[in-house]
Amino acid sequence: MRRLLSRTLDAAAVFSAACIAFIALSISCEVIARYFLHRPLRWTVEISEYLQIYFSFLSAAWVLRKKGHVSLDIVVVRLGPRGRKAFRLATDILSIVVAATLCLFSALVAREQLLLGTPVIKSLEVPKWIVIAPIPLGMLLVTAESFVKLIDDLRGGG
Repeated sequence: MRRLLSRTLDAAAVFSAACIAFIALSISCEVIARYFLHRPLRWTVEISEYLQIYFSFLSAAWVLRKKGHVSLDIVVVRLGPRGRKAFRLATDILSIVVAATLCLFSALVAREQLLLGTPVIKSLEVPKWIVIAPIPLGMLLVTAESFVKLIDDLRGGG
């Protein structure tokens, strides 16, 4: 199961990197089209906004696995080994609760938007559920990775 999660997180990270590259490339094309060809690309900003949601949520669990999230350890460094372990376990449990809650409620909202067929109306008309979809998926991955982290911390690893 860990192997499947690891591969999924790696794939999500690659997809997120591709989103960032696409945003950079499309904005560069937008600048060229607007200022040199006088024909702006109307979709660039909108697609970039949507892709930012995708890469932020889909890469969050991978960043958690790599211990890349910002942490404030001003209190933790002053604790002994048992205190640090207790703090890590509490943080793991809190992460699971928060991520699972966000996963559940964002999935409910995405489902509701799918059933209602609500569009996001800008220059492109995109179904709202497509814009929201990476939130529950990303939070599901964070929940799963937080469980793995909790298990590792309970076993004394991490």
